Amino acid sequence: MKEKNGKACTTFIAGRKVTTDGSRIFGRTDDSHGLTVKTMVSVPPLDRKGPWTYVDGDNQLRVELPGKSCGFICAPSAKPAPGAPSWDESIINEHHVCLTATETIYANAAALAADPYVDNGLEEGSMPTLVMPYITTALEGVERLGKLMAEHGSAESNAVVFADDQEIWYMEMYTGHQWVAIRFPEDKYAVIANDGMLDTVDVTDTANVKCSPDLVKLAKEHGFLKEEAGKIHIAHTYGAAHRDYSQLRVWAGHKKFSPSVTGDYDVNTTYDMMLEPDKKISLNDVMELFRYRYEDTPYNVNLHEKNRAIGINRTAQAHIFWLRDNKPQIMWVALANPEMSIFLPFYGKVTEFPAAYNLLTNEYNPDNAYFKFRRLSALAVQNRSGYGSKVRNFWHEMELDLIKDVPNMDSQYEKAGKDSKTANALCGDKAQKALDAADKLFNEVFTDFMLSTLTDGGSDATGIS
Repeated sequence: MKEKNGKACTTFIAGRKVTTDGSRIFGRTDDSHGLTVKTMVSVPPLDRKGPWTYVDGDNQLRVELPGKSCGFICAPSAKPAPGAPSWDESIINEHHVCLTATETIYANAAALAADPYVDNGLEEGSMPTLVMPYITTALEGVERLGKLMAEHGSAESNAVVFADDQEIWYMEMYTGHQWVAIRFPEDKYAVIANDGMLDTVDVTDTANVKCSPDLVKLAKEHGFLKEEAGKIHIAHTYGAAHRDYSQLRVWAGHKKFSPSVTGDYDVNTTYDMMLEPDKKISLNDVMELFRYRYEDTPYNVNLHEKNRAIGINRTAQAHIFWLRDNKPQIMWVALANPEMSIFLPFYGKVTEFPAAYNLLTNEYNPDNAYFKFRRLSALAVQNRSGYGSKVRNFWHEMELDLIKDVPNMDSQYEKAGKDSKTANALCGDKAQKALDAADKLFNEVFTDFMLSTLTDGGSDATGIS
């Protein structure tokens, strides 16, 4: 069965000038229906002695790939169906290029009529596999993905983020062959929620904008081009109509980080993609954004269950890339619902993970890393204000300690020459402690849960039943 069904994520991006430590931060919640089991994997560089043909078992896309590929770490599906894509949703490759893929977006009917999807074209599950092992910069990622779209078309609409040691590129792919990417500015942040968010774009600014050759021409010839001040408005031209499902998350993110310029929620408002925050944003702020259920707004999802929150139970994993200048890149990964899970740090050179990550199964197994966090979350969300609060507070304190300890980790890692053995030991130790804590927390919460059921029958004044 194709994993794409039900995909619906939330992406965040922040430039250097709007973060508390001058880092760049971006990431995404990987949301999906059902138990989509995720893990962490290291893929070594390969040399197949010649080109080879990749076949996507979901839609039979065939792409010839180079024989040589670079190594990377990623957070894929634990056990995809035979022949199916691996769904490498978040990646750091050996050249320090990072990718989150993908944010599902939607195109309007006019755009799709002019340039339909290609049934056996690129799709989310295969996209990282076709790009990340073969690039050395973020811009190369944009260009390679654009070239693949030109050659094979796209089977769906998606947005992705590429980054390297210098810059971030954000890319939206709307129809079978039309796409646009921008160099993300250093003085802005963005919250993206299943809608194309790019507004007016100067396609002649080739230093900061890349796009498909017929992006404007196609829209103009078919009568759906929307312009402002002589520039194409991407979302109005190619994007679908506004809906609460997406708009509420964007508004909530703006309300959280830029309350001084964010008014009341209105589904019909075209929210700016890029804003300046009222105060600088920390790594922990982004972690909390990915848990956000609008508790401090009239749209509190704990009271209004039909509202679409950012932090939802059906998140398979969430990841945050923390890109610090002249420091090792770190991908923070929370398996299962991050609201009741913990973000754990992984350097890009990690080649081994604790045993619980290597147990690849789609069936419940308490020894599997994903299920250790998922079963705890499943209990905790039954009583968010009770034992759910206990779980969330415990992970919050552990995360703060992890962030505080990163300089110590960096020091040991750098003194060892940033080798994989040291990365494995440092990151593996943190992950194993969290796995052990998840087991302990589950036992405590399950005991609380069982006690909460022992309330029937009552008792007499003597306490004799």
